[in-house]
Amino acid sequence: MKGPPPLRIELARSRVAVAFVSVAWLASAVVVAAIPGSMLLRGLAVVAIGAQALWTLRFWASRTMPNSIVAFELAADGVAVLFEKGGGRPSGRVQPSTYVGTWLVTLVVRLDGSRRSRSIALFPDMMPAEDMRRLRVMLRVVGTLRRPEMQA
Repeated sequence: MKGPPPLRIELARSRVAVAFVSVAWLASAVVVAAIPGSMLLRGLAVVAIGAQALWTLRFWASRTMPNSIVAFELAADGVAVLFEKGGGRPSGRVQPSTYVGTWLVTLVVRLDGSRRSRSIALFPDMMPAEDMRRLRVMLRVVGTLRRPEMQA
């Protein structure tokens, strides 16, 4: 039996991701600024947190860096191909640690020939609603195919 065709999803910029990173950065900066200690060290820590926030915004929310994932293709057998902005096409298998929820999907892919995984947090505003629904269904199918005890 032949399975469904691979699902290809193009990712858009996300306002939810920008808000999430901004709120997390602001909360972290406030906590670091409020702890007792050297003002110089606290200031350096706030700058470092801000630099990390800018990198995260460019890499994940805006997808402007060369190794940012701008699209992916997911097959029913759990194979995923990631498309990077710079032209790279790493591929691998979807891992059981992938989370499928209503407002958040985290896609975890173990790259072929690598000991590390790539993870992508996906919010509903990154793709059309129908693509999000198809992705959630496909990931649930992939999850049940990889765990036969759940096919009762």
